[in-house]
Amino acid sequence: MINRIIHFNVVCTDLKRSLEFYCDKLGGKADRERKEALKKASAERGIDTTPPGIALGLGQAPEWRACMIRFGDDEGATVIDLLQWLKPASYGEPYDRLNHVGIARMALAVDDVDKTYNDLKAKGVKFISSPQVIDLKRGGGSTKIVVCKDPDGIAVEFAERA
Repeated sequence: MINRIIHFNVVCTDLKRSLEFYCDKLGGKADRERKEALKKASAERGIDTTPPGIALGLGQAPEWRACMIRFGDDEGATVIDLLQWLKPASYGEPYDRLNHVGIARMALAVDDVDKTYNDLKAKGVKFISSPQVIDLKRGGGSTKIVVCKDPDGIAVEFAERA
């Protein structure tokens, strides 16, 4: 029924600050900023679309700034959809602990967790702990992980499969 994950949506309070984190520090590539681009492209193709605010439960005419961040060059690469709501404004706090019900963190695959940790730490990124090896009893093997927080406090995990 499900073919693949299209993207993860990360609501932020300051798109520029989040772009600096996900692009400049983590190495993601910004596809393009899209405020009204979706609506304009649909109108040019003659497609009548429902305003996204209705589908998302935010009313008739929401305003936002957003940017897709791609990690990798292939079509199936991980994509994070950074979204700053302007009207209604982004609000709230991310989960204070990672055992909270719901989507608590996103995990990004890396080749070398220690190198990622050291490179990002040198760029001022703060981590919950140093890299840790997790024993995957059910699946066999182990994974080395480290978790940091983005500028809004959202947990981002980096994982290296051993």
